[in-house]
Order: sequence, then C-alpha cells, then structure tokens
Amino acid sequence: MLENISIKVENLTKTYKLYERPIDRLKEAINPMKKKYHKDFHALKNVSFEIKKGETVGIVGKNGSGKSTILKIITGILTPTSGKVTVNGKISALLELGAGFNPEFTGIENIYLNGTMMGFSRSEMDKKLSSIIEFADIGDFVKQPVKTYSSGMFVRLAFAVAINVEPDILIVDEALAVGDDMFQKKCFTKIDALKKSGKTILFVSHSGSLIIELCDRAIMLDSGENILVGRSNRVVNLYQKLLFASKDKAQMVREQIKKISLIETKVNDVSSPKTIEIKEKETACAENEEEYFDESLIPKDAVFYEKRGASIFDCKILNYKGESVNVLRFGKRYTLNYKVEFFTKCYNVRFGMLIKTKTGIELSGAATANSGEGIPSVNEGSIINVEFEFTPKLTSGVYFLRCGVVGIESDSEIFLDRQVDFIAFRMLQRTQSLMNSLVDLDINSNIYEV
Repeated sequence: MLENISIKVENLTKTYKLYERPIDRLKEAINPMKKKYHKDFHALKNVSFEIKKGETVGIVGKNGSGKSTILKIITGILTPTSGKVTVNGKISALLELGAGFNPEFTGIENIYLNGTMMGFSRSEMDKKLSSIIEFADIGDFVKQPVKTYSSGMFVRLAFAVAINVEPDILIVDEALAVGDDMFQKKCFTKIDALKKSGKTILFVSHSGSLIIELCDRAIMLDSGENILVGRSNRVVNLYQKLLFASKDKAQMVREQIKKISLIETKVNDVSSPKTIEIKEKETACAENEEEYFDESLIPKDAVFYEKRGASIFDCKILNYKGESVNVLRFGKRYTLNYKVEFFTKCYNVRFGMLIKTKTGIELSGAATANSGEGIPSVNEGSIINVEFEFTPKLTSGVYFLRCGVVGIESDSEIFLDRQVDFIAFRMLQRTQSLMNSLVDLDINSNIYEV
C-alpha cells in the first residue's frame, strides 16, 4: 500500500440474504436441489475509492444508501461479501449511538473496554483517562452504568474516547447530531485540530453545510453504489439535486450525476483556487473604481434542478443604474433580479436567494415570505418578476448566488425550480480596510490610555 494512502477501498460489495419467513432460511439450508428461498439485497455494489493521509472526506447519501455499512466494513465490524479494504493507521470510530459500549459497565469501565478493543494497554489508558473524563464533562455520571445515561451524555463519552486516543484515522457517523450546541462546538474545534495535525478524517452526515465546511472531498453513495467523488461543494450540490428530484425523474438525475466528468469540471471551474487567485490579483483596485460586468466570470459548476411547474430565467445582478454587473463594490446597493414563468397553477409560492463562498459556505440569504405564507396561488402562464436588494459587505474574492421558487404540492413544500451557483460575482479589493474576515459587521474600535 502506498505510504500516502490512509484508506483504500477496492471493488467492495456487501450482500444480505432476505427471507420472507424465518422458516425459509431452514428450507434453503436443507433443500437437496439448492433451491433459493431468499432475495439478494446489495447494501454495497462494487464500491472503490482512496483517501489520502491528512484528508478529510465526507460521505453523503440518502437513508439506505450504504453509508453506515461501508464504515462498519472499514472499521472491521462487518466483513464484505467481496472486495478489499486496506487501512494504513490506527482507527478510532464513533458510529451509531452505543456501539462498543457495555450498558452494564460504568463510564470509566467502558473507557478501558474501548481502549482494550483499540489495542491499548491498561497503563496506556491510565495516562489518557483524565483527558477523556475532562473532555466528556459528564461529572459523577462517569462512575455510573452507561444504561442510565441520556443520549447526549452517551455521545459525550463516546466522542471523548474516540478523540483522545490519538488516532491516525477518525471516523464519525452522524453521532454529533445528538450533542448540544456547546459540545458540538467543542467537538468541531477538536476535529479542526486533528485536521491541522495531519490526521485523516472520514465523516458521514446528512448536513450538507457540515460536509462542505469540514471536508476537502466528498463521496456520494446511492443504492449501494459510489456515483460521485469530488470537491465537497460540488458533490453536496448534486446530492441535493438528487434528493429533491421527483420520483419519476430521480433515476434520470442519478444517471446524469454518474456521467459527470470531474476532471473537466476542475479544469474549467471558475471556483478553483488557482483561477480565483489569478483573478483577484488582476482586480486589485482603487477605492473609487466602478463596478462592471466581467464576461469571463461564468460558473461552470452550476446545478439546475428539475422544473416542476415553474422556470427561472433572466437572472442578473443590477446596479442602481439598472446595468448588469458581476464585479461589485463593497457597501454599495445592488439588486438580484430574476423572472419566473409558471407552467401550471401553483399554490403558496415563495421565492428565495442565497450567497455562498467559493467553498460552499452559506453567508446570507432571504425569502419573500415565511413557509406557509407565500402567494396563495399563481395562475398558469403567469410571469413573476423577483427582486432582492442587498448590500455586499464582503472581503475581496469570488462568491456565488443561488435562487429558487417553492410551492405546495400534496401538502408538502417542493422546489418548483432551483438554480445553484448559477451566478458568480467578485468583490473589488478595498485599499483602505482593517477587515480581516469574510463579512463586515461594521465593527469599530476604540483605544485610549487609562
């Protein structure tokens, strides 16, 4: 195995035999003609990928897509039907709540139990015990049987053990969703420290924003297949397109995703770090430079959702003169303008917009109404003009816009149309600014001698 690879998955398949009745399992075992009484369910189908040392990689997918199964195979809990997994380094895993814990043991006893399963001696765990107890912060409950713990206390202890045994590879499967906000912040700070120290992290979450924020790359699983590997922002955008697709179009969207050439995307993508860096250097400007339209600033990674009764068109950013611009000045007022044509009568219609960084972090957005309080009905053939006025107080760089229209169908709110990262805009560099973050909150400082 190459020294720079932490995890290598090759042609991994996991198949379960499903029987309609328990007796069918016995019938199959004793049938002299080897008659099958089961149906094969493929939790994983020929999955392959590599994760390099020091990478943080996310896995996204719907329920039942194979996310937890592949983590259990990587950690040795399950064995594959076929294929191979090679791991280079010590793994610490935080899987489903309670995995690896004996409910009858106290918290301290479970710390030693987990340490033993990871290959640590008792003396080694003695040295780690205080830091684990301090991180878990569950007080005297650490001396009580874990069957008395709340789900929040359980995940605190489990994460404290997983994070403080100095793993080469950390695997986290959605468990952090159980903890409270302050503990989640504590966990993410620790994860960030592990990333900076060159550890490998494999992270599973239903939260696209977390995958984007934490991960360098992402893997999309669907029905047990690996259908996409690439930059986390790109993968999450396409995963959400698949997630919100109608039942009759989901297969078509899935096939489109599988055909995407990520190499071509990276070469042509306006959001690649190299392209952004070059353009930012070219546009360092004087404080009084006017905004303008840069024809080369066209995203190649835009994602367009299935149209389900409406179509967004003629999207643009306008300055106060009504001119189309995409290179903007700090603190000036602009309007995101788009039109929506309706092909069917739609109900409870709302419109929205969102500004994101080039890595996919959501900065600010707005909707025309709260859920359930949109336009009561819009007739077929109607065209609605939508305007969102905004004042970008952002540091120099390239940003992306998302817009959408939603309505009610069968008592559920759905996207009638949505366009993701379809407009890019660049903020001109300010020559006189003490701002050192993405967003300016109009912070003032006062310094005086006392």
